[in-house]
Amino acid sequence: MTQIKTVIVDDEGRIRRGIERMVRALGEEWEIAGTFSDGLEVYEAVLNESLSFDLLISDIRMPEMDGLSLNKKLKSHLSFLTIFISGYDDFEYLQAAIRDGAANYLLKPVDKEQFAVQMNEVKQKIEKIHEEKQEWQAVQEKASQLEHTKQLQLLSEITWNEERDIAYLDWTRQFPGGCYQLLHVSIDQVFSKTKEFLTEDWHKWSQAVEVLLEEAAGDHLHAQKITGWQWRGSRLNYWMLLNAADPGSLAETGKFAEKLRVSIQKRTPFTASIAAGREFYDLASFGSRKNELLALLQFRMIQGGNRVFQADLAEGMKAQESKGISPAILKHTEQAVYSFEQGKEEELLSALNGFFREVETLSSPLMVNEAVYYMLVGIVNCWIENNGYREDPDLLTGALQITKQVANFTQLKEEVKRWILQVMEKMEYAGGQPNPVQIAKEWIKQHLSENITIKKIARQVYMNPNYFCDYFKNQTGETILDYVTAARLEKAKELLETTDEKVYDIASAVGYQDTKYFSRLFKQWAGQTPSQFREQHFKPAGEKSGR
Repeated sequence: MTQIKTVIVDDEGRIRRGIERMVRALGEEWEIAGTFSDGLEVYEAVLNESLSFDLLISDIRMPEMDGLSLNKKLKSHLSFLTIFISGYDDFEYLQAAIRDGAANYLLKPVDKEQFAVQMNEVKQKIEKIHEEKQEWQAVQEKASQLEHTKQLQLLSEITWNEERDIAYLDWTRQFPGGCYQLLHVSIDQVFSKTKEFLTEDWHKWSQAVEVLLEEAAGDHLHAQKITGWQWRGSRLNYWMLLNAADPGSLAETGKFAEKLRVSIQKRTPFTASIAAGREFYDLASFGSRKNELLALLQFRMIQGGNRVFQADLAEGMKAQESKGISPAILKHTEQAVYSFEQGKEEELLSALNGFFREVETLSSPLMVNEAVYYMLVGIVNCWIENNGYREDPDLLTGALQITKQVANFTQLKEEVKRWILQVMEKMEYAGGQPNPVQIAKEWIKQHLSENITIKKIARQVYMNPNYFCDYFKNQTGETILDYVTAARLEKAKELLETTDEKVYDIASAVGYQDTKYFSRLFKQWAGQTPSQFREQHFKPAGEKSGR
């Protein structure tokens, strides 16, 4: 049943009370939202008390603010229908009322039967307005849901895609303005529950955590009147982006994160570590904000998991920047790598124990990461030099994820030792495998016209992209970027010497879609523009065939 809110305004109390009785007699769907003796009272109630209604029944002539003035003023604040009440001598006023959109008018004294007929007509109009409003709201809600889903897809893609070109930052325009805050929720027991849980168990609990996150977020967003998006990252890792017009609305985020942490611990077999970032205004910085939270979460290697890590904790990291790996850690790393290469497991474990005793004294995740990364690179380098890089490509990627996934220092030690012993078991010393640098170079030469990324190159030799960059430079003395650029420009030089193709076609053939950029780069490399180079070095067809 549609409830019709009605406001009655008349400076004569007897008439006002009589109209109120007639409205109530029409049925339960008619609700009296207020009765007033003057138009000014109604106007102030709308402005100061947020009074709203569907129907205004008003006398035309009143002392402070007449009905016509009231109707005009209120139309700029509310949407409603109006019935005016007037005497026989108010014909000009009635004409003005009809021009102002009055639903109808009644003459004094008001006849009950005529009043009931008029009110029934108004009721039908208002019910139709309500239906149209509900239909419009339903359409708006569906559109909002579709927009929200699209935004979630964008956020998920940006979270995974770290190589997105700056030209694609236009995606930020699809989000509202205001202040933002990013949270990252990571389950602590990713490693320790691996043997205990089957694949279907992981799937079930992952969904359970996701539902729990949505419920908690829904309550928080509603209470604080803010907007939010929640989505899943990698296994048992989740992200939440909050948005508010007023930065003060995000002040309770830390308390919310703590409640969420406690809820996960009570309702699942897990504990969770949550990283809460600072407020920011430009979504274009989303990538760097995400990386800050991933770095912040690594404090659980030192402080343990099942905590909320606030952004101000990372301030101490800047003051504790690495001054290089200590001699003690270097010594234990060299001993570990040597024992690994010799296949001496007992000596390897002894060296690793010494290594971790030193690492445990470090106070910054940056330093811990650097030391562990140095150890892993030493092991991987030894493995590759012995042609084991094709044995298990996932080992390389997994190794560099260890520090991001462990929940505490004990897990860090166990997982690094497990990984190194696993590599020792798998490593084969048979020779004859192609050199990974040579494979990468050949692939680059065959794909100069395509979009070449470090990830694509590293995939050809089954290496982690970060490690591959270091390995390539150590082996060749030049960066992978310098090599690709030189290979492309060398090919361009050959085409300029031996073909009459247009410069922009040659630029495209060696992977540069921007001809001006290609020409500038070529001049830096060759000391001449492509056109100048061609004038001096072009070989006529006869010379080419005779060579």
